[in-house]
Amino acid sequence: MSEINLNTIFIKLKEVIENAYVPYSKFRVASICKADDSFYYGVNVENSSYPVTLCGERNAISTAVSNGHKNITDIYLLTDSNTFATPCGMCRQFMSEFMESDDCSIYIFNWEGKYIKYTIGEILKGRFTKKDLDLSVKQG
Repeated sequence: MSEINLNTIFIKLKEVIENAYVPYSKFRVASICKADDSFYYGVNVENSSYPVTLCGERNAISTAVSNGHKNITDIYLLTDSNTFATPCGMCRQFMSEFMESDDCSIYIFNWEGKYIKYTIGEILKGRFTKKDLDLSVKQG
């Protein structure tokens, strides 16, 4: 597989972010997730009932899962923030479900195309995973 061109990813994120539906916060988020050599896009979609709002990261991952891809290796983000805005806690846990290795990458871009790279293991230390649900060994 060829190397991923991060500039191409950044350009696509700037295109996709225009689709965000943010009438309340005015804070747009675009996300691209890479799963099984395919790319899926998502944006945040707000709702007047705020807890129903869907974050861009969860939207992209849900699209990948809907298309039969559950092995997310990379996530790319762009927000309206002047800084490198990291995913919320709920999105970190959601990403963790589909990023099985602690080394899976999260790239957070700013508007100039610069980025910071984290791993899921760094951004969600001590993460709770499906391995933690192994009930074969019960404490007595």
